[in-house]
Amino acid sequence: MPLIQITLPETALDESQQAQLAQQATDILLSLEGMATNPKARRLTWTYFQTHPKNAFYIGGEGNQPHPHYRVDVTVFAKTLTAEKKGALTRQLTDAVLDIEGSDHNMLNAARIWVMIHEIEEGNWGGAGQIYSMENLRKLLS
Repeated sequence: MPLIQITLPETALDESQQAQLAQQATDILLSLEGMATNPKARRLTWTYFQTHPKNAFYIGGEGNQPHPHYRVDVTVFAKTLTAEKKGALTRQLTDAVLDIEGSDHNMLNAARIWVMIHEIEEGNWGGAGQIYSMENLRKLLS
């Protein structure tokens, strides 16, 4: 039941590109969680896009950046992803954004994409009026 939030300038990607990125991000994350073919897991994976005006982003106090910057926040249950899988998630999400943008895969472009992984400890994820545990979630997804 992961949550993906992608923050980007409002003009960076059009609707079809956002839909493509949502699909790819879902596929990447569910694959790394070992749930790629589980339709129940797919239905519990939410993706939000949060857009902002281009002039609402600053680096070092300076606005009007020449290229869009992205922040991808991925929220999962704690201990769902190993360090290796977190690295793969970061690389694959970065590649997905660059591919959809049509940008070269180089360090300067990759540096415009930050991936933040948030781990929710057992007993701290609520939905449908209840707290979910990993045990509950495994039963729900089986």
